[in-house]
Amino acid sequence: MTNEGCDLQIRSSVQFVIFHLPFVIGHLLNLSLIQLLGIEMVGTIKKPKWGIVLPCILSLSAVMCLAAERSRIDLNGTWQFRVDPQNEGEAGRWHSSEVPFPRSIEVPGCWQAQGVGEPSGILRHHYAGTAWYRRAVAIPASWQGKVIVLRAGGVLRRASVFVNGARVGEHDGFSTPFEIDIGQAVRPGTDNVIALSVSNAGPSITESPDKQTPDVPTGTLTYIGNWGGIYGRVEIEAKERTWVDKLYITSQVARKAVRFKIAVRNKETGGPYPARLRVSVAGAESGKSYEGAADLLLQPGEDKTAELEVVVPDARLWSPDTPFLYTAKISLACKGQECDRVEERFGIREITTRGNVLLLNGNPLYLRGYGDDDIEVLAGVPPASTEVYRKRLQLVKSFGFNGVRFHSMTPVREFFEAADEAGLLIMAELPVAYTQYLLPHKDFLRNELTRILLAHRNHPSFLSLALGNEFNLSWLKTDEQKKDFLATVAEFYGLAKKLDPARLILSNDGYLMRPTDMASLFRDFPKDVPTVRHEFGSYYCSLPDISLRDRFTGVIVPTWLEAKKQWVEGGGLAAAYPVYVRNSQRLQQLGRKYQIERARRNPDVTGYHYWLIVDYPGGTGEGDSWEEGWFDYFWQPKGISPEEGKEVNSPVLLMVGAGVHDRTLWSEASKRIDVSVSNYGEGEIRNARLRWKLTSQGAVLSQSDAGGINAPP
Repeated sequence: MTNEGCDLQIRSSVQFVIFHLPFVIGHLLNLSLIQLLGIEMVGTIKKPKWGIVLPCILSLSAVMCLAAERSRIDLNGTWQFRVDPQNEGEAGRWHSSEVPFPRSIEVPGCWQAQGVGEPSGILRHHYAGTAWYRRAVAIPASWQGKVIVLRAGGVLRRASVFVNGARVGEHDGFSTPFEIDIGQAVRPGTDNVIALSVSNAGPSITESPDKQTPDVPTGTLTYIGNWGGIYGRVEIEAKERTWVDKLYITSQVARKAVRFKIAVRNKETGGPYPARLRVSVAGAESGKSYEGAADLLLQPGEDKTAELEVVVPDARLWSPDTPFLYTAKISLACKGQECDRVEERFGIREITTRGNVLLLNGNPLYLRGYGDDDIEVLAGVPPASTEVYRKRLQLVKSFGFNGVRFHSMTPVREFFEAADEAGLLIMAELPVAYTQYLLPHKDFLRNELTRILLAHRNHPSFLSLALGNEFNLSWLKTDEQKKDFLATVAEFYGLAKKLDPARLILSNDGYLMRPTDMASLFRDFPKDVPTVRHEFGSYYCSLPDISLRDRFTGVIVPTWLEAKKQWVEGGGLAAAYPVYVRNSQRLQQLGRKYQIERARRNPDVTGYHYWLIVDYPGGTGEGDSWEEGWFDYFWQPKGISPEEGKEVNSPVLLMVGAGVHDRTLWSEASKRIDVSVSNYGEGEIRNARLRWKLTSQGAVLSQSDAGGINAPP
């Protein structure tokens, strides 16, 4: 089974209109499940960041410490591998070590990027169907009697799990990690054969969005390629028969209070017994620990949920500018002895709305976001590496971004962890690429919705979840379909708010459809919910950089770049083309400035997601390539520096009122230009001075300054 403002007119050589847009300060916390190291270690466990790990907590006896261990075996690395195009593997007992497997494969990663399959479209290798993963694992004898689970960070797109020849569970979904209880088939004290049958059966996307048929659930994770395989990290974990199963953390910023809702699972037999939950959170400034506790009476086989509150008087709040994280230490004692212990990183922050204003910790928040279409031209699938995302997010933060929207997908756990640390707000989505993919896969998507919220709801970076992309009712053929569609949206919204009341839920990204907590739209912005600009930037593109062709050494073949290279060379433009590319990138940046300044002047929007962060390849269902990225396919900035990025994408932004069409003047003529200040900075701007100059080919034609500029926070 699966467990799843004010305006200020200044008289000078220019006129300044100061828009007052209050700003958000604070620190918050992230939640990623981290377990303490125990005395008996199996495999590799990362040392918690809070310090040196002791073999037991000093206030507990050695026996109690031993009882609370969760041991793990790391299963990442090399597995035996065999494709099964005829689906004969289960009947042929491929889960048995006696059946030879012809090759090996690395986990995590998709099989196409590792040479499985034949050339197909822009993919060097592609295989759609079933394939088997297998390896032997030594399970310690000390695990006898414990609950033993297999955890996988993600598969594409269905998996069946076998242990020692017995089928122990299945998982149908690709948006989240999952775990399966394998204890009934494990033999502690000897080698065990673990096998996974993984299937990505279904077509690849080749048609334009309006012509696509919804044969299988589809989001951007499976859009460029119908990827297959185990793309997340894998491990086996052993825990006591009573354990902390689920955890939900919310904050009340005004009271500096953190609420914990903790689900305890119990597989013990016999009579009822007492249990005690204790939560400890270290203060940010004092170093003092603040605690809460709850007592439970557990019946045999009974699961229970407890709620408790911890007040942190010196709490620091999480925000994109100050992403402060805490760690909660949670201990479960059974019959007076500690039986489980976990740690959870989290942030103290509160997201609310007021009319069309988005609030973080009670202060207006302006989203300076980018769009992510899951473009991984080398590996195909998202890397299962927090360190990779730390580097990427350090880069995007240096360009002024504080948020990201993932088109029809939810990022991997490692991205959430890096975003918690970096201070980047995530707008995730169900894997519904377009309208037609919702109704045929309603049951599947309901399960994905539940898993996404339960897996990621404690991350402070998790801002919102949309139910899909661009729900256009005109794509539905009958009134009955439209009625069913709207009812499904309402049902999913209600389920999401029940599972995670603090989360902002969007009916979709692109169209106004009720119910919704927030909107993401091209135009016609409502007054009653916060709205961000959908796929913002008018899809401005630079020229394709054909010099990148030889860097495509992974799963994707840049056929579109090869075609453009031939066109450039055939036209005798090879020598001049690099200059054209650089100039087009500069022009693209001017377009960004114009677009962002327009958005920042609009009081009816609370942010944007600039589309995209990296260029989009050709040869997919979206047609030719889209060189609209701030960065190229390999996450390298396209002709602009971080400083230039921040000039148009920062909390405090100076904006020239004259449009592109209004920036020429006759010699000796005068011109009046409005300059506005959009202030979402760290505080009030008081008595500031603004200096300006007009230049031509490096020569200063005119310059001056103006003082007394004030913009309250």
